[in-house]
Amino acid sequence: MAINGVNENPYAFLNSTNKTSSTEEEKDPGKLQMEDFMSLMTTQLMNQDPLKPMESGDFLGQIASFSTVSGISDLQDSFASFAKAMQSDQALQGSSLVGRSVMVPSSIGVMTADSPMRGQINVEEPVSNLEMKIFNESGELVRTIPMGAASGYTNFEWDGLNNDGEALSEGVYQFMATGSVNGQNTAFATAVVAKVDSVLVGSGGQGLTINLAGIGSVPFSEVQEII
Repeated sequence: MAINGVNENPYAFLNSTNKTSSTEEEKDPGKLQMEDFMSLMTTQLMNQDPLKPMESGDFLGQIASFSTVSGISDLQDSFASFAKAMQSDQALQGSSLVGRSVMVPSSIGVMTADSPMRGQINVEEPVSNLEMKIFNESGELVRTIPMGAASGYTNFEWDGLNNDGEALSEGVYQFMATGSVNGQNTAFATAVVAKVDSVLVGSGGQGLTINLAGIGSVPFSEVQEII
């Protein structure tokens, strides 16, 4: 069975009447080739003013300028091809993130019945009274978790219970980590573990954007850990 666009005889090219050499490259009619440039230069030399001939330095300078412009054009084409390859690779990597969890900087997270809210606190200076406060969507404080002494990156986990030990409904909650530093109450940077719902491949060098459950869109560059 024949395939559209493909000759059934793989050796048909041997009988071709095309006299063009197999090593000859097709010319782009909109692109000035080196031989075209040399032809123009020869014409210029033939028609120059005999009393004011072109100096050899000017001639060599024009050749060098052409070579530089041609090299930059080829380099741009190479970078364009490389960028397309990188974008395809990003799309492939991004698709593997869907359904997985990542850790990103955030002060909000999602709590479900089968998955507690987990994250990390960056305690820049050692504290002895670190605590995590959890707030519902109305801004009401529902849970305070004493964490004692801490320093550096400290993991936290909330089981979804309030201060009275009652299970709260699933949803989005806000949290804040604080502690005393030099006698002053200080808030620390936090990150949360969230599930990747989808991935958007940006254009124009924008890179990947991941859509996280309960949090929204976050640039992939902000991902601290893939879990």
